[in-house]
Amino acid sequence: MRQINFKLDRGKTAVQYNRQGVEAMLSGSYREASYYLLSAVVCDPDYWPAFFNLGNSWAKLEDSEAAIWAYEQAVRGSDDYAPLFLNLGLLYCRQGRYRDSVPYLEHAWRLAPGRPTYAVALGYACYKLEEYGLSWHWYRKALRLDSGNERIRESMQMVGEKILATVE
Repeated sequence: MRQINFKLDRGKTAVQYNRQGVEAMLSGSYREASYYLLSAVVCDPDYWPAFFNLGNSWAKLEDSEAAIWAYEQAVRGSDDYAPLFLNLGLLYCRQGRYRDSVPYLEHAWRLAPGRPTYAVALGYACYKLEEYGLSWHWYRKALRLDSGNERIRESMQMVGEKILATVE
């Protein structure tokens, strides 16, 4: 009698559902993608890529709370995938939870220190927290990485004006 390894079969099934979910997301069918991705995490609750993709899908559907939940589940399985931490931090920012966003954004930066987008996200969160010195620091890092980016220059100028206003 052949013995079936249900854990292995469930893992393979989760990967297949995840793949179908990603394909649906790429075609813009985020609700359909969510169904596939939910099926993937039911098959294998430890398969963090499906939770990450589910978070992306729900974020596109503008369901921030659900997306945050999915990203937090993914964090349980991965501490080294920078886009996961960036996306979670950005969702916290979108909700106005800037203080909650900073540890995730800092972790994303530590994982991928050459990415100007990550430094900009930290600059923005610090700006919203009225930590203008830190905001300046992060925008300056971003500008060093992307010196031609006018939006970063404008953000730095805005932060500089806030710093000057607090000194006067």
